[in-house]
Amino acid sequence: MWQDIVFAVAAWGLNLAVLPTLKSPNKPPLLTSVGYGLCVTVMGVALISVPLWVSGVTNIIGGALWAMVAIKTVRSQAPRKWNTTAAWFS
Repeated sequence: MWQDIVFAVAAWGLNLAVLPTLKSPNKPPLLTSVGYGLCVTVMGVALISVPLWVSGVTNIIGGALWAMVAIKTVRSQAPRKWNTTAAWFS
């Protein structure tokens, strides 16, 4: 189906556009990466069920890329120090 190719080309464009974000020290907010990755992955599963296999797999790859951005975002944040006992003893 020609629609599969059109959707796959668009998804590959978005996948290539996220690669500089993976390399950059500046990361988007965590909710942005997790939300976008989740939506793209769900859309990929829906496309596979149609069946538009090429675009579905391409979208799932995009979801994996955004998941990597989310992981790098968490790792790049300064470690938070949680002092849970201070409130009990003050």
